[in-house]
Amino acid sequence: MAGSHRRLTSVPGVPGSWSFGRNLEQIRQTWRRESVASGWSRPHDWWVPEVDVLAAALSRASTTFAPGPGRAPLVDTAGRLGAAVPACAGLGQARAEAGVGLAEALDDLAALYRTLPVGTPPLPAVRAFVEAWADVWLRVVADAGCVDPLTELASRGYLRARLTELYRAAEQTGERVPDRYRLVVVTLGAASRPEGRPGWRLLLRRVAVAEALREAFPGGETLAAVAPDRAVAIVDQRLPDPVHRLRGVLAGRPGIAPVRVTTAELPERVVGLAELLTELGE
Repeated sequence: MAGSHRRLTSVPGVPGSWSFGRNLEQIRQTWRRESVASGWSRPHDWWVPEVDVLAAALSRASTTFAPGPGRAPLVDTAGRLGAAVPACAGLGQARAEAGVGLAEALDDLAALYRTLPVGTPPLPAVRAFVEAWADVWLRVVADAGCVDPLTELASRGYLRARLTELYRAAEQTGERVPDRYRLVVVTLGAASRPEGRPGWRLLLRRVAVAEALREAFPGGETLAAVAPDRAVAIVDQRLPDPVHRLRGVLAGRPGIAPVRVTTAELPERVVGLAELLTELGE
């Protein structure tokens, strides 16, 4: 937190002794400014010790660095990037433990790299960050039962509860639920030429689909993950062309294709929900 910065004389995962120099201090300060300007929602809770670990790893080439008695300071770009990978993992873990969602946490990481000559975080650093974040989030959030821990979409259990509420309300008003609502379904297809590990690729695509759903349907619609490769939105029948709207958003996001957007009609009665949700989850 602001005012509680701990000065580091050693950095886990980065050999040697450090002087907490001006360059490292500048990295941290400019990183925080960039992150807050980009939408970080909790400025007073931005700093954690892992921030200094990552800043130190990235400032290795220009910070006073003594690898050992009688040896000259080391300037090693490859080593600096290598040291940043475990540091990114540590920050991902810390952000998840603090309850920071993946999208906001990744925006913060990107803000750091925008202040550096490299411009964007390298894939190994992003992968380490996301995997560490997911490891924590799966433990912490999955127990809540209503949120998909990776995408932060509603869980299938919550979707069932929300749809049941709609049917109960319809009984009071005399409306037919299928006349008022429908599901927009987005399904990820198998990539013809997957890059890297298939599981990692699917993880990134799922996060991107969740962000696309939130952009396409910002009006309070229930958005839920129903399977590893499928998510849905409950939309009002009066909403004009929701399929076209979502397809347009997805088309503007690289790395998601192949993807299919369809609609699913809701059953006439609540007893039909179990079968529908089972089909969607397959």
